[in-house]
Amino acid sequence: MVNETKPFWFKRLPVLASHPTVWASHIAQHWSMEAFRPQNPMDPEKVRLALSDFMPELLPEYEALLSVSPERPGEAQLLAMYNLPPFFSGCSNSISHRLGHHTLIRNYDFSLAGFSGVFRYEPLPDGGWIMGSAEGGWGYLDGLNHHGLAAAITFGGDFTVGNGFSIPLIVRYLLATSATVPEAVERLYSIPHRLVQNISLLDREGRFSVVYTSPEGVSAADSLICCTNHQRRVQDSAHDEHRTVERFDHLLRMGGAVSPQDFHKEPLYHRKFSNHFGTLYTVEIDPVTETVHYHWPEGQQLLATPASPEAEINILLSEN
Repeated sequence: MVNETKPFWFKRLPVLASHPTVWASHIAQHWSMEAFRPQNPMDPEKVRLALSDFMPELLPEYEALLSVSPERPGEAQLLAMYNLPPFFSGCSNSISHRLGHHTLIRNYDFSLAGFSGVFRYEPLPDGGWIMGSAEGGWGYLDGLNHHGLAAAITFGGDFTVGNGFSIPLIVRYLLATSATVPEAVERLYSIPHRLVQNISLLDREGRFSVVYTSPEGVSAADSLICCTNHQRRVQDSAHDEHRTVERFDHLLRMGGAVSPQDFHKEPLYHRKFSNHFGTLYTVEIDPVTETVHYHWPEGQQLLATPASPEAEINILLSEN
């Protein structure tokens, strides 16, 4: 029976391309990436070529980070998040209209040990910024940018693996390069995807979409309000036990009349931490107020804005 206090941090980082050493230290402190190191690494030049072909805007940051990283086998591939060992999470996402404008609310469901607990703000070289839940060192699970584009992922329910990039780097790419939902959707069509994932998108104009990505291709369900752990067809998979259809139908019936507190109730909130499927946080991403607001069931909260100082909060996560 899991009964554990987990620390969560809000960190402020400098521009990556100009301060790679600071970033390398940040990554080493909060992530152990060895489980994802490829056993048979690709040639580093082929890795660089893949990134250059599909996400060239990330090359300056990638090369800066690689230049200060340890010279170990597979390091270039690990940083590029290309053809890495797979990981699968849960999660539920929904658009909300309770504030009079659209926000994106989601639960992140994963194992306690597998999540760093890092929420992050970083400035971009052009004067913009990204703020959200960090993963894979320089990637993101969900977040917001200065244009008001919000993104959040869920596992798509199919364990198919193909040649492509891992979702945390793809989310970073979207938030670093896109201002609107149509822009982000267009970019997703052009990227090879390693795993089957769903991505909820929302922009400041109130447009929203769920994009279904997989190694086989990409399709967008424009104006779909929610997603859980299946795509257009429910897979006969282990995720059936996590009530993906029940959660989806519940959110669809709510029709956007949802709050973070609704995500702390059945069937959305999970306490299966010992089975690697507990809700680690609930977040409401607001493109209009430029806030990323984290919530937990006992009323604890962490509000992140572009001006927020660094912070730490300790949360008791229990199966009781």
